[in-house]
Amino acid sequence: MDSLTGRLGTRFLVVTVVPNILLLGYLGFLLAAGAPTRQPSLMRAIKALDGLSVREIIAILLLVLILSVATHPLQTPLIKLMEGYWHGLPFGSAAQRRLSTRFREDLRDSPSRRPEQGPSGSADEQAADAVRRRHWLPEEETELLPTVLGNTLTAGEHRAGERYGLELDNAWPRMRPLVSAASLDDLRDRRNQLDAAARLCLVTGLATVVGLGLLLWHGSWLFLPVVTYVFCWACYRAAIAAAQGYSNSLAAAVDLHHLQIFDALALDRPANLAEEYERNTETLDFLFRGELPREEMRELRYRTPKPGKPPAE
Repeated sequence: MDSLTGRLGTRFLVVTVVPNILLLGYLGFLLAAGAPTRQPSLMRAIKALDGLSVREIIAILLLVLILSVATHPLQTPLIKLMEGYWHGLPFGSAAQRRLSTRFREDLRDSPSRRPEQGPSGSADEQAADAVRRRHWLPEEETELLPTVLGNTLTAGEHRAGERYGLELDNAWPRMRPLVSAASLDDLRDRRNQLDAAARLCLVTGLATVVGLGLLLWHGSWLFLPVVTYVFCWACYRAAIAAAQGYSNSLAAAVDLHHLQIFDALALDRPANLAEEYERNTETLDFLFRGELPREEMRELRYRTPKPGKPPAE
């Protein structure tokens, strides 16, 4: 329980509280400096902050805490929004389809295309870059999303289970309790990095928009929205890198533990990869979804533990 509480506390602090403090602190600084009604002044902001009483500081901290508690459950929807799942939004489906077309050229490039050996040149670098982009795209055009982050996560999560015929949406809830503590810790760290970078991207993007509105008529102070925009771009690139790392760790966890599903279900392990792929696609996937035909249910036989030998864990 203490370990779980510690992990939740760390995630809540890093993913939600810190970004909210940065956002409210930035906006509070601009308002204290006089924006938008007066020309901002650094001295005015410092004087206003120095004049805060203990009660006002406590009230601000409580506001941050309440805001963090209220917005923490929104982390998954925010990630989905950044990935490009815009169904349900006004014109969201049309925008999703239209913006996804920019990735189709990369998807249609031959996967076998590789940079030539020899001195590096612009053509080789472009070919290598095309291969890297193609690697982090889904296999089917219908799965393309309008953002790099969305395509990276979709391709990584699909590739992690596809080699074994597993759809991780159905298989991972069964596999997760079987994964080693080291693999789970690595996945949690990777996921926290991804969520923190994504939340910081959203926060700095919001700070850019609001800051631009507050400082639009104040000349030299417009450098602040430029700075927050640069931070927003950097956080988005960091989120993409974290998504790639998370996908690689997820693939490693599946590689190391995919056969344990058969052990946990008291089924005989497949003899080879081809047999495993067939059994996963034709039996386990339907079983996980509750759609296994009754004829195949009769053919699915459980393994009887040998006398005196405990079942495999």
